[in-house]
Amino acid sequence: MVLHSKHVNLPVLCSCCHIHVEDAVHTLFNFRIAKEVWNSVGLQELVRNTTYDNVMTVLKRIFNAGDKDTCVMVGLFCWNLWSRRNKWVWEKVNTSVFGIKVMALNLVADWRRARQVDKVTRKDGQGQLKTWSKPPEGWIKINVDATYRQGGEQIGVGCVVRDDRGQFLRARTNILHGTRQVREAEAWSLREALEWVRPWRGTKCIFESDAKLLVDAFNNDRGNSNFDTIVEECSHIIRHFENVSISFVSRSANMVSHLLAQASCSMTGPMEWYHTAPEFISCNITLEEI
Repeated sequence: MVLHSKHVNLPVLCSCCHIHVEDAVHTLFNFRIAKEVWNSVGLQELVRNTTYDNVMTVLKRIFNAGDKDTCVMVGLFCWNLWSRRNKWVWEKVNTSVFGIKVMALNLVADWRRARQVDKVTRKDGQGQLKTWSKPPEGWIKINVDATYRQGGEQIGVGCVVRDDRGQFLRARTNILHGTRQVREAEAWSLREALEWVRPWRGTKCIFESDAKLLVDAFNNDRGNSNFDTIVEECSHIIRHFENVSISFVSRSANMVSHLLAQASCSMTGPMEWYHTAPEFISCNITLEEI
């Protein structure tokens, strides 16, 4: 419906039921399959909406009424319902209610496992978990990470940007196809972040990665491997910045970009978010809390 309003030549009716006008509320909550999905996980009352509701109104009501686990579950089910719609429209691939439910619950399980921090490997000398820290005044910090899906043939990349007050500024995810080693995937995540940030911010940037091998590679002689080649490309891009650093950070302090990288594997391409809408502030769940 939004694309049609911008004069993109697409049908306005739902591509699945061919009865109702297709908008986000219909796709995520009112379409027959969407209702079956919400019923199957017992969330049908929480996502109930009226004719005059838009998606933001529904999500704000859910986020203000539900606990963090419920909010994450709703978000991931919405993600998979929208992905199902896109796969049908663009690839004519149909996904069943069971398939949507399984994919979403797997993502929920990944999110819960990621939050169960390993007390042995992620504690500092005082027995405290390492957390994300703010950059110096006037600087921004860009956390990056990569993750695998489908036997290592699909790499998810996540980047999140925050300012010197710890405020969320931007986030980006992307998915890369093709088999790569772990260190190559981490190097690609940094390269993606550098290319993304360069057009709109060229100074006072701290890029953080939880891949120590990657960070160390910038200070050592490089060879001729694919990994070394990607690191060299990163070095060339960095020359376009002023006052920039590449730093190592623990996984527990890099959790937001890690979860974004995981979530990107359920997308069909790059996505970006900007902290410009004031209504996001009133939600009980924030990107910082994930």
